[in-house]
Amino acid sequence: MARAVARAVKRRAAQGAGVNVYDDEEFILAFLLKKDAIEESKCKKNLEEYCKSLNEIDKDLNKVYPKLKEICKNNGVPKCTGLKDNIDKKYTSFKTKLDDALKKEIPQLTETDCINQQQCLFLEGTYPDDLKNKCNNLRNKCYQKKRDEVSQKALSRALKGSLENKDKCKEELKKICLELSQENDELMKSCLDQEKTCNDLVNKIQNKCSTLKTGIEDVFKNDNLLKKKCPSFLEECHYTLNCQEAHKPDCKKLIEKCKEKEVTYIAPGSSFDPTESKTTLVKKIGLKKLYKEAAEKGIHIGKSPAADAIALLSLLIQDPSLKSQAGGREGKCKKVLENKCKDFQDHDILGNLCTGGNANGNGTAQCGKLEEDIEKVCKIFTLKIVNNHLFDVTKGNNGIIIWNKLPTFLSNGDCETLESYCLYYGENCPNGKEACVNVKAACYKKGLDGLANEVLEENMRGMLRRSNKTWLKDFQKRLIKECKELREKGNGVFSSDELFLLCLRPLKTAIVLSADLRMKSVFLLRHLDKKRDLPTKEDCEKLQEKCRILGHDSKEIEWPCRTLTQHCNRLESIEHLEKEMLEENKGYLKDKDTCEAEIYKRCKKWIRRENNKFFHACLSLEFACKKITENVKSKCVALSRNIETMDILKKVTQEDKMEETCEFWTPYCKKFMPNCNELKEDGGKDGKCKELNEKCKLFLERKDLEDKVAEELKGNLSKVRECNNALNIYCTEWKKAKNGLETLCIGETKKMNETQVKEKLCKRLVQRIKRKCPGLKSKLEEVKDELEKKKKDYEEIRKKAEEAMKNANLILSRVKASNNESTNSSVPNVLNKEKNITQFRLVKRDTKAKVTEEEVKAFDLVAQAFELYVELREVCQHSLKECVFKKECGCGDPCKTIENKCYGLKPLEIKPHEIETTTTTTTTTTTTTTTKTEGEGKTAECQSLQTTDTWVTKTSTHTSTSTTTSTVTSRITLTSTRRCKPTKCTTGEEDDAGDVKPSEGLRMSGWNVMRGVLLAMMISFMI
Repeated sequence: MARAVARAVKRRAAQGAGVNVYDDEEFILAFLLKKDAIEESKCKKNLEEYCKSLNEIDKDLNKVYPKLKEICKNNGVPKCTGLKDNIDKKYTSFKTKLDDALKKEIPQLTETDCINQQQCLFLEGTYPDDLKNKCNNLRNKCYQKKRDEVSQKALSRALKGSLENKDKCKEELKKICLELSQENDELMKSCLDQEKTCNDLVNKIQNKCSTLKTGIEDVFKNDNLLKKKCPSFLEECHYTLNCQEAHKPDCKKLIEKCKEKEVTYIAPGSSFDPTESKTTLVKKIGLKKLYKEAAEKGIHIGKSPAADAIALLSLLIQDPSLKSQAGGREGKCKKVLENKCKDFQDHDILGNLCTGGNANGNGTAQCGKLEEDIEKVCKIFTLKIVNNHLFDVTKGNNGIIIWNKLPTFLSNGDCETLESYCLYYGENCPNGKEACVNVKAACYKKGLDGLANEVLEENMRGMLRRSNKTWLKDFQKRLIKECKELREKGNGVFSSDELFLLCLRPLKTAIVLSADLRMKSVFLLRHLDKKRDLPTKEDCEKLQEKCRILGHDSKEIEWPCRTLTQHCNRLESIEHLEKEMLEENKGYLKDKDTCEAEIYKRCKKWIRRENNKFFHACLSLEFACKKITENVKSKCVALSRNIETMDILKKVTQEDKMEETCEFWTPYCKKFMPNCNELKEDGGKDGKCKELNEKCKLFLERKDLEDKVAEELKGNLSKVRECNNALNIYCTEWKKAKNGLETLCIGETKKMNETQVKEKLCKRLVQRIKRKCPGLKSKLEEVKDELEKKKKDYEEIRKKAEEAMKNANLILSRVKASNNESTNSSVPNVLNKEKNITQFRLVKRDTKAKVTEEEVKAFDLVAQAFELYVELREVCQHSLKECVFKKECGCGDPCKTIENKCYGLKPLEIKPHEIETTTTTTTTTTTTTTTKTEGEGKTAECQSLQTTDTWVTKTSTHTSTSTTTSTVTSRITLTSTRRCKPTKCTTGEEDDAGDVKPSEGLRMSGWNVMRGVLLAMMISFMI
């Protein structure tokens, strides 16, 4: 609710000329009853209906506004007596103020003049014939004033440092207009009349300086107000230069005071990324933020449609000084080129019409057909305003629409287009001036109403769609409840007039908000149809938020929004995959085929292990690699271009700039060189990065040593003195150890003694850490949040894996060491050993025993657990290293959380490789008696022979759940009784006489005695 109210128009109850409309019954009644307020019989009838309707949803009549309880006593009938006279008096008084405000030109209008819009809201419906034109004109003037202020603010920021005089301003304005003129209509107009623009800006700069100086001095006297005002004043200081000494604000003191309050200002575009294109002027001046601030006042400013030569000439001939120019539009056009061609030499559109400061053949021809061209455009413009119900051509000058009847179901794009038509053609088209009054008023109303609607809609999600017969009544009851809360939140006052008026009429508001939802859904569907399949990152941010908001009440956007989410997830997945693979520096992204081959292998592994981190990228492998390689290629081109255009290879040879230059640029080269051959070699010569690395080689070698020193001196690098004290102690130890670090304690030349060398080193290290600190805290905050989430996921998987192993009677053990000795049973603390590299390998022993479902589940869960564990360890190793300088950078809080999470990280329980051998003997006795009568012809008879032999038929080894290894031997005793001749007794083969062989059909396996095979899972620690 707080966020929604903050977005509403912050116009508290205005008391212009001593009038507070919120506490005045006559104003409220004038708004509710419109024309009927001044006709007593109609007043009584309509007011009684209103009070009865309100009483059905609010019996005490105290939720919307306290005055309504008094108004609705006896159904409001007594209030109609004498109401006309009272309202007439207020109207007469107001009309005088309104006429005075309308006499002023737009730049001269004050905030007090524009406050009269409030009384227009309440009285316009009662006196429509007298007030609709005047009120709309005042609104449009105030609306245009705010738009002009945004344009002037943007130009003054772009021209900072160039507003000393008019000539310097004009020279710089020509350059910036090449980039800014197409951003909005007001900037285009200012760029076309540079003389007037610079006059205005130069004249106003000292007033701006004085205002800022006074404001800063005031907050210095009020410490409580200082922290609140710091952001806005620091921003103004950043963009305010050229102040004369008498008007110069004390910005240096402000920066120091705000820093004490932990408030700093980061200028737009100050975070330079050499792999991106040069920061645009639009970004540097914070134009989007200016638009956002205007939108919070109901003023939507967007990028206008591109203007052509016809539009620009149509605008220029509207100059009042050309009113008496002969020759119609053609004559005015030629006069414009005659006067301004010298200023249009570099103009990207009008420059084609001029040569040497005069109109050329193109210019003359363009002026010759301008009349015809304008008429064609006017037909299109007229059709657009008629289709949008913004003008009735049959009414002509009487076509001005009263405020509460203006159509507001216009998109922002509709307003941008129609307002541009009005700027360029409004005065040149039939009825264009009157139609444009409606256009501007409708777009302004759309902005103001939209803010009020959002406040109520955000608090009533889920109820905006008509669902059943009781919906309307239920909605109104909920509405007045929300209105009461909003009023109380504003200490008895609504945050905007429009919000107050919505709460006064619950029945109409229910219909308005429901229709507003419908139109927003329609506009969203249009955007989704264009953007959902191939959205940009910016599209995802905007459209997903709209899907989230409208999804509570609109079912028709559900599936298009799901499609958008799917593609945005894919985009995010691709972005993360690109980042991860770039960090590896393996050259996997140098071309599409290499990328696809590598990612394909990884996707197989991720899918097998149910790792969904890059699931969406794996689903669109070809698209992902196309996107990634194109993006990497563009970044490489930008990096090479920036090295060249910013003269980095020259800067790196300058001693005072070498450290900063090498330290900033070489990490980017390191990341992109494996993927971009042109950074290594370019046209037979060394590429930009290869050349840079060569020039930075000695510095980088020294920096590696200095980084080791900095790590040793952690906690002592906040101040140079602290560093010196610690360094003196360490240098003594390093000289004894002779580990290479001692070289940094001794000067390379005889120009400095050892003390000076150490002091210089400390200054360098302290400055290096200071440069590192600004981004470190926010980075560690992000890591902390990521770590907490991953740790939570890991603990959940680990518990599931342990439970699954228990249920399947499995254990986790380490493989026997290569020297036939078991590895140490204690798990080393790898977090403290940077060089330790742990490789996990899950092995499923190949056996003939059937693997159970429980065993498969355990195996997969263990795989997931170890994968998460490795991932967490990598994050921990990096972030703990970053936390080395927590004291210097004030990162104690996030580092404390990181240390707790990392040092508390435990892998699955691992059993040491231990063997215990047990022997179990099982004796089975089988007696077989065979009686046989020998036939005739046999010369000998077999005698009875009995033998008892013991045979070993199977030996097996398996790992038991008690971590012991059992050797099971199955022994079988065979007893055979035969009658045969001792010298001639066989078992079917030509064996030697007297040998006894057990029956081949009698075999027993130890596996039939007991199921002795379990699934063994082994982890090999290679440390």
